[in-house]
Amino acid sequence: MDSGWAAAIAAIITAIIVAGTAVAAFRQLRHNRHANEMVIYLRLIDFMDSPNTTSARQNLRTIAERVKTDPGYREMLADPAVFPEEFQHIGEMLRFIEHIAVLISKGGVAESLVLAEYADTFSDMWDQLRPSIELRRVALGPYVGRAFEHLAMRAKRHIDSGAWDREYAALERDTRDVTTL
Repeated sequence: MDSGWAAAIAAIITAIIVAGTAVAAFRQLRHNRHANEMVIYLRLIDFMDSPNTTSARQNLRTIAERVKTDPGYREMLADPAVFPEEFQHIGEMLRFIEHIAVLISKGGVAESLVLAEYADTFSDMWDQLRPSIELRRVALGPYVGRAFEHLAMRAKRHIDSGAWDREYAALERDTRDVTTL
């Protein structure tokens, strides 16, 4: 065998090793991405189930009603120097969801993963908070709550498309379930 053939065989073997290494590297990156998504998703669940967030979500209707009926309260929300205390937990919740929404919109977390659990929650929250967020935009600028708004619109589209119904319909059911009667 001449040296040309040996070099060609060595080049082919090297190419196979490089290709195998690249495949392994891409699999490792994919594994790391899924691990990162799970960490973020679990943090979202912990936050959404926390006492402060539960309290804030329970107060959404009260705040929405107050915004609708109390001109003085609307004026406070539109003032950049004022942050009503009863709106504090809601503000914290919105900031956290804004962070999650940015991660989703930039591809850092799978939208389908988050919407499978929280599409209805985000959609309902937006419906209740929209007037408050619009007033905070007057106070603090046009980007307040913008990522959350995007997430809520994506959630509404997800629900309206029937994707949510299909996802839950695909789950296995106990045939003894009395709610299906």
